[in-house]
Amino acid sequence: MWLQSAVDILILAIACEALVQLWLKAAPLQPARAFLRRITPFLYSETQGHLLDCPYCLSVWVGFGVVVGYLYVPYSILFFAALGIHRCSNFIHLIFSFVRDWQMDIRIARNGN
Repeated sequence: MWLQSAVDILILAIACEALVQLWLKAAPLQPARAFLRRITPFLYSETQGHLLDCPYCLSVWVGFGVVVGYLYVPYSILFFAALGIHRCSNFIHLIFSFVRDWQMDIRIARNGN
């Protein structure tokens, strides 16, 4: 049975977001991204830009890929869970970084407040 639980849905959603952010921001993926932009001019629109530059648009197609992978690739949920852990750890890092900066009064002094 597909999408066995709410936890699987949450893992897939976080994995989708992580894949989109990695595609848009990870330096090692930029040559592949530039190559795909070059060979897919039909995905470009004057008003919207290129599909591969829009996180909202890209997440739809990545979501389809994630669901297909989940349904047809055995144990793919382990890969998606690793992506979910990666993304959640980024948010935990942000919280600790903010608290550390707040304790050291760095952000307040930097913003001039």
